[in-house]
Amino acid sequence: MLKLSLIFYFCFLLVVMLGLTVFWSVINQLGVIQGIVGVLDDLQLTLIVHGGNIARAVFLVGLLNVVLWTGINVFLAFLYNLVADLLGGLRITLAEEE
Repeated sequence: MLKLSLIFYFCFLLVVMLGLTVFWSVINQLGVIQGIVGVLDDLQLTLIVHGGNIARAVFLVGLLNVVLWTGINVFLAFLYNLVADLLGGLRITLAEEE
């Protein structure tokens, strides 16, 4: 369960990072970031936006989530095994039709 969870959540992190990169590229090309910074400059507020810093922060939070959710999955698998041992689990009987 541990390996499968790690692979699944890490692949999910890579998909999110790819989506973030595409999203950032699109809004940067459309000038949305410059527009927001311009509006804040008009209000005499300072905002410095670096895409690399945002991507790094998202990646670090994503790695934290990979570890957290992998641990949660391992714990839930452990609980399931305990309950299955106590209650006997599920028994499925298949019969052939005649």
